[in-house]
Amino acid sequence: MGNTMENIDTSTQHEVKTVKEVFDTTSPFFEQMKIKVFPATSHTPVVRHFKFKESSLTRLMLWAAAANLPAGFFGAEMKRNMYTYGPSGCGKTRLVEAFASRTGRPMFREQCSKETTLSDLFGSWKLCGKDQGMKWVYGKVCQWAKTPNAILLLDEWDQVPADVAMGLNGVLDGAPIHLDQTDEIIKIAPGCMIMATGNTNGRGSAGGQGGSAAIYKGTQKMNFANQDRFNVMFETYLTEEEEIDLLKSETRANPLAAKAMASLAAKIRANFIGLNEDAGANGMAFQFTITTRNVLNWSMNFSLLTQMGKRPEDAYVEALRMTVLDFASKDEASAILATWSTIMGTTSQP
Repeated sequence: MGNTMENIDTSTQHEVKTVKEVFDTTSPFFEQMKIKVFPATSHTPVVRHFKFKESSLTRLMLWAAAANLPAGFFGAEMKRNMYTYGPSGCGKTRLVEAFASRTGRPMFREQCSKETTLSDLFGSWKLCGKDQGMKWVYGKVCQWAKTPNAILLLDEWDQVPADVAMGLNGVLDGAPIHLDQTDEIIKIAPGCMIMATGNTNGRGSAGGQGGSAAIYKGTQKMNFANQDRFNVMFETYLTEEEEIDLLKSETRANPLAAKAMASLAAKIRANFIGLNEDAGANGMAFQFTITTRNVLNWSMNFSLLTQMGKRPEDAYVEALRMTVLDFASKDEASAILATWSTIMGTTSQP
């Protein structure tokens, strides 16, 4: 008989706060809504600034509600897991980290790849020094399952081989974890939640507008039985106005500089084949894009270069090249710099 580990929820201490207060939203939809906020642990991410879109926050709240429903609340079984996909660098992982940070939930992140194995996820025997010998080391899935109110983040889930993903189906259903190697049974702790992320929709498309998944090397079509256990959320880049606000608040960019940078990012993304089916309809189709992460770094590199004494017009280009543009092909880089020149000619000098 295996050793059954009963996980007792010892972290029931929590505050109940309004969603508007916790997530700093002004949307009337959340006016009367409340959420539990737990004491932060060493596994709780720290994200100080993040702006939640109403559509994203709505699905996150539904995800949290479904994951914490008592057994038998509905007659039918409700899906309790979320798969979030979208283009590289649009903030999928940051979204989950910010949600965990605001609610105090511990988070266990597994960085997945085509090399990921079930041993990576659940654990394995490891040699821990000549005096200790072989020791069982729990993987992130088991660590998560033993931690009440925790979030398991399966990053780049569409990279995982189908047979490995199928090995997690029982966990996605909420079933106890059976570790044959240790003759142990781990019951999933109360309040635990699962989020997976990827660049594709799991069916060969990379975007809500029919972008090509070929740009994301190593991604695979998900087994339908595995995919069917997730609700889904599509995330994409910020709008120009949202990105302008982010640049001003996070990098102290002046309004005109922020506007010019956000404008270039939007134009590049419109022609990115990994996001749009008709990429290139209004210019060259790019296998390259500029992510939100890189827009922020462009602005910060620009700021440092100007403080070093570089002329602003040169600092913009040098910072752009250093941050991301030198990854592009020669033709793509030339087209992007031509677009930047046009923007600077039609925008007052920042």
